[in-house]
Amino acid sequence: MSTNPDLPMHQPKSSRFSHILSPVDFSKPCLHGLAAAVSLARRSGAKLTLLHVVKHLPHGSHVVLDAAGLRQDWLRDAREKLAEFVAAHVPEDVPAERVVREGKAFDVIVREAGKRGCDLIVTATHGYTGLAHVLIGSTAERVVQHAACPVLVVRGRGETHAAELAPRWILVPTDFSENSRKAFPLASALAADFGAKIILAHVKPGIQMTGEIPLNFTQQQIDAIHAQAETRLRKFRSEHFGEELDTTTLVLEGDAHQCLVKAITSDDPGLIVIATHGHTGWEHALIGSTAERVVRHAPCPVLVVR
Repeated sequence: MSTNPDLPMHQPKSSRFSHILSPVDFSKPCLHGLAAAVSLARRSGAKLTLLHVVKHLPHGSHVVLDAAGLRQDWLRDAREKLAEFVAAHVPEDVPAERVVREGKAFDVIVREAGKRGCDLIVTATHGYTGLAHVLIGSTAERVVQHAACPVLVVRGRGETHAAELAPRWILVPTDFSENSRKAFPLASALAADFGAKIILAHVKPGIQMTGEIPLNFTQQQIDAIHAQAETRLRKFRSEHFGEELDTTTLVLEGDAHQCLVKAITSDDPGLIVIATHGHTGWEHALIGSTAERVVRHAPCPVLVVR
């Protein structure tokens, strides 16, 4: 295939997804994830699969005499409830396949997405924010840990009205590593699709000032380090983002996830697009990574790119 030398070097591809999986548990928070999934499916022309997971019957139950019959009743009731839910909350112009499975929610979600070849999972979490709160073990966080495809986590705040995804800005953190660049193409494509501004952010570790100042650092030297980071970030922007995108840079100092969360001050709807380290598998847990901490605490949707 030949390339056209006249095309911009960083021309963003469309963010059009082909198959989106959205878990549904019939709660108010899940409406926020569903609204985002529907808007992306409509914009991308993607196939939309809505998945409801029914828990297994308890093992060793002596009360349930007809466990097989009860299981079929639960599955039938779940299918009927899912059909009613879709009719009430999914527009007719967005066809959605309805799927009911049983098992552990995060396990089923990840496996179903892999089996169906989904290129995006859109899931809601339950609206808790604040650096003191930890969502360890939540379904959304476990999906982020183990899914092979990108995962969009939407903060469900419990309101009745759930807005479609329409970011006016996209915050893209980078530590200048090859791994962090994995998020750039999708962030660029989404920015082009939504007409959103990209904020390319770098967080440099804070200099500990307890006791003696390390290496006798002066304020002038600290300012010089900050300026170097800004220069490198601007160079990174020119290398990886096209001039047709509205892009700015932001250098922060301190703990990465706290700085990124605190940097979100705009009332305009936004999105964080962040890369994680690519490990998958049931034995691996990314608890403690910047990406997962941002998912836990950010007040806006977060798209995690494997």
